Amino acid sequence: KSKKNNVGVAKRNYDKLVSPKKTDASTCEISNVASNHPRDQSSNNNPQYRLEAPNTPPIQLHSKACHPGLTAYYNWLSTTTSLYRIYSIPSYANVSVRSDSSLSQNEPSATVSVDSESTFYPAILPMQPSSERGQVPVYLEVTNRTSYESVHVYWVDYKGNEIYKGSIRNGGGIWTQTTYIGHPWTFRKGRDDRQPTGEESVLLKYVPFRIIPTVPGAETAQHGSFNGPIVGIQRFTLKDVPDGFVLREGLSPVCYVEDSIMPEPPLTRTSEVDTSSNNNNNPWASVKPFSPTEMTDAIRWSCLQMQREDAANPGRGLTSAKRLLQYLRNICLHPDEPKYRKLRTGNRICMETIYNTGARGVLLALGFEEHLGYLEMGPGEGKTLSYERIKDVSDAMEAVSKSVNLIENGDDTNVHDRHVIQPEGADGFGRAGFGHADGMNI
Repeated sequence: KSKKNNVGVAKRNYDKLVSPKKTDASTCEISNVASNHPRDQSSNNNPQYRLEAPNTPPIQLHSKACHPGLTAYYNWLSTTTSLYRIYSIPSYANVSVRSDSSLSQNEPSATVSVDSESTFYPAILPMQPSSERGQVPVYLEVTNRTSYESVHVYWVDYKGNEIYKGSIRNGGGIWTQTTYIGHPWTFRKGRDDRQPTGEESVLLKYVPFRIIPTVPGAETAQHGSFNGPIVGIQRFTLKDVPDGFVLREGLSPVCYVEDSIMPEPPLTRTSEVDTSSNNNNNPWASVKPFSPTEMTDAIRWSCLQMQREDAANPGRGLTSAKRLLQYLRNICLHPDEPKYRKLRTGNRICMETIYNTGARGVLLALGFEEHLGYLEMGPGEGKTLSYERIKDVSDAMEAVSKSVNLIENGDDTNVHDRHVIQPEGADGFGRAGFGHADGMNI
């Protein structure tokens, strides 16, 4: 009896598989396969029983086949670094800058010459310009390599008044100071009376917002006395703008800040700025393609940022780097499949591990473009990613793999200290003593 039941069940299952059913065309997903069952011979040619396979639309990407440039990356970089510090530099528009191809970007030059038709943009801080009661210290180290004989340093007190704190001689003079996060500082052109006068004497307005976690290759920790606290360091150098160089927006700043840990977007030559689209003195302009070194530096900095995120919130940077490595590997293995080059930013996993982390910087450096809630790269259906861009992705995979190894195993030369070297406040606690929120100072 059991054997007969099994035979009956098998026959019914077979009938279900080979017998066509009347199906609504809007919900049909089964291919039209001809049946040899006698009962179905009469229905094979009946249109109402025929099951058509749906036509899958090709995946369309709005991104370019060639690399779009690093403008999107530099915008992301400026936003990310502003979480840790603010550099606000006055600038001029419509300045006639002498272009000298014999000068390099590292060579000093004379100060910016301004005529009466130039438009001045003062330095503005995105906050109340006064200090707050702080509890997390930060150690400042500022170097003066401008052409000014001296640069005066002013601390902005709790009432918004500038208090003179010292001067930095040119030619490599160094000024050091222990302050607190949330305390603004103003750097002005040197004057004999040491009194702050007007906005046009300002070289830089600076605010440390957050302690920078230290990672191998980008150390930001100041070791104090025995059993003393480890204080975070922020270092930068004030430099003249070389002749023939401007900001990527087309503006001429009064000085340039060199910071190897939290860098500013690099200057560009005046000849590389397209001002044909500038209408009504619009300062924004487009820039010509970048150099390969710029992309390599952008990927390297983004990988360091993932390491910092893991140092501040253990496990976060490692998860982000591994997820990114998986995405990049799929692109290299399937260069003709656009689905691996289209990421939905609203996806929870993508948002947490890619979009809100340093991994986003890697993708933007590789040429991913943001469009209507997606990160996209390269051409769409029917077109293969170019060899040059596949090689760029492969090189990025190597850099991300090194970051994964450093996060998991630490630096061989400092493996015993990598868990205790973080300066006070690197976990994001206490912007000016006001507490902790999601690993960030608020």
